[in-house]
Amino acid sequence: MNTKFGTRFGTRLAKTSYNLLIVVFEACIVLKTNSWIKFAVFVFIALALSACGGGSDSGESSTADAILVNAGANISLSEAQTANITGGASGGTGALTYAWQADASVIITHDDTTLADAVITAPSVTEISEYTISLTATDESGSSGSNSFVLTVNPVNIAPTSVITSNDISGYASNTYPVTSTIVLDGTNSSDEDPQTATSPITAYLWQQVAGPSLLAGINSSADTITLVAPTLSASQTAVFRLTVTDQELATASSDITITLLAENETLPEATISLIRDVFAGEIQALSGEGQSIAPSASPFSATWTNSSTASINNVNAFNTYAIAPLVSESTEVRYAFSVEDSFGNTASAQSTATVYAPIVRTVNDTGVQVFANETSVFSAYQADFAGQDADFGPDQQSQSGQVSKVGDGEAGFDFTRLDNNGDIIDNPSFEFTCVRDNTTGLIWQTKTASNTSNSAYVEQTFTWYAEEDNGNFEGSLNEASTSCNVSSGQCNTQAYLDQVNAQGMCGFFDWRLPNIREMQSIVHYGKTSSPLVDTEFFPYWGTANNSTLWYWTSQSSADGVSDDTAYNAWAVDMNSGNDGFLGKTTEQKVILVRAGR
Repeated sequence: MNTKFGTRFGTRLAKTSYNLLIVVFEACIVLKTNSWIKFAVFVFIALALSACGGGSDSGESSTADAILVNAGANISLSEAQTANITGGASGGTGALTYAWQADASVIITHDDTTLADAVITAPSVTEISEYTISLTATDESGSSGSNSFVLTVNPVNIAPTSVITSNDISGYASNTYPVTSTIVLDGTNSSDEDPQTATSPITAYLWQQVAGPSLLAGINSSADTITLVAPTLSASQTAVFRLTVTDQELATASSDITITLLAENETLPEATISLIRDVFAGEIQALSGEGQSIAPSASPFSATWTNSSTASINNVNAFNTYAIAPLVSESTEVRYAFSVEDSFGNTASAQSTATVYAPIVRTVNDTGVQVFANETSVFSAYQADFAGQDADFGPDQQSQSGQVSKVGDGEAGFDFTRLDNNGDIIDNPSFEFTCVRDNTTGLIWQTKTASNTSNSAYVEQTFTWYAEEDNGNFEGSLNEASTSCNVSSGQCNTQAYLDQVNAQGMCGFFDWRLPNIREMQSIVHYGKTSSPLVDTEFFPYWGTANNSTLWYWTSQSSADGVSDDTAYNAWAVDMNSGNDGFLGKTTEQKVILVRAGR
């Protein structure tokens, strides 16, 4: 055999040996023999066959340079389970480095690439799944070889968790329900740790009652939440409900909740208080309370009122009553407590506060109304169902409750003082008086007389309205040579009357005038039921009504009836009805004069 032939023969033999080696190696893999045994057989055959090969001086690569890789045998894991994997390789030039590859869902921890050792973690799956795991070995020259095995992952279903939550009833222990109350059992907090999809991890709910009086009749027991009504019981009982939930992989879990159903006589009543108004000392504070219960046989209820001050409560056992606000020197908070007791002896209470303000110096009179009304009638007694009327508030009520200190005297909240012809105070009410001071407004009023001997004070005099200034572009009528008054000038008009009274200096004053409409209304006593509507102890004479009206002039022209910017009318007040109105300035009406006393 010549050299050339020997070389070719050796080369072919080597290639044949290499191919045989690969066949043997793959056969070992198929036989799934121990990886290290396969590797040893592989090395042994390779060494044996390499001895048969001849050297080469022609520069062709030797079979010793090939990298042979063993990734290991196929393995089977449960989802999320970990395992150590070990591979191997031979051949190549210099040191080898290793790299494992797999589907992205498979986690391979391979910290040292100089070794073929790694840790594999199986992914979560919903069915049996296979993954190809590959090992690549690379030498220093960049040559590489690869081999793989199959990872089989078996699914493992984690059972769901059944969770029941319930509503609480105020005033009662958790999971305790009085008669007729609403019970809500909620299963929506149930969960599944390993759902197949994020949507609806729990696919089914099933509610069952395992103890206690039946409450599920007519209820959708497959809903995630159920609403029940506590029964009316004569003795308390417990009830147990079970919730079974099913996840997407048909695994189930159950949980129970125990609730207490109270008897009717253990159901507590409720007490409520309506808003209590802030008032001034001496005014009425309306007190309105209510007792109620969800227990059908809880009524009738009894009531009791108390307070934190000296406020006088009219009827402490009435549901709707009132208190007279106490006299205080500064704003004071008064706390009212209202309690109810039901027919079983159960009690409940409520509290509310209101502010009582100290009395103030008023410059406006009250209306004089001290009576109360309902829809059809008028009463002297407080009407609880119609609280907040005029008679509840102001000096009229404060006077009635004894909380007003008057300078003089007068009906309701009015406060008047008599003055003699010199303007001095008259203490004895039997003495004659000429003027009256209103201690609230500070105004001083003329009084009238029934005698015609006094030219200025005779009550039956009437006058046309006349003013040279502030007259609405119409002075009115001089009303000359009239017999309706005793004015010495013979002109029966308001200006002539004023001039005469001021010239005489009635009650020692020389600044008398007509009252404006608000001043005139300030002495109207709307609480009276007969004419004239004024405190007749201080204003005894008002004259004869004309067609059931008793009009008195004011100083103000009226915009009503204005033509071409000319006010032909003036405001007047009817002391028979308390109404105001506008009258033609040329008509003859009565007059009472006033002056500012402060």
